[in-house]
Amino acid sequence: MSKGRRSPYKLEDVLELLEAGRAGAVRVKAGSQPFKERYNKANAVSEAIDDLAENLTGERERFWAKPHG
Repeated sequence: MSKGRRSPYKLEDVLELLEAGRAGAVRVKAGSQPFKERYNKANAVSEAIDDLAENLTGERERFWAKPHG
């Protein structure tokens, strides 16, 4: 039986891609009617990315906007 292939990844590269994906989902949410289908799907994407960020780094809020000042 053959072993499954795993492609190596660099954590920083993956986090950069996840950050871009989450930013896109947040943008879609901002332009959608709250709690309609598109908003809910974009919210699910951002929640899933937050879950994965927490799993990879221990920081669920890694990609959340930082307060100014």
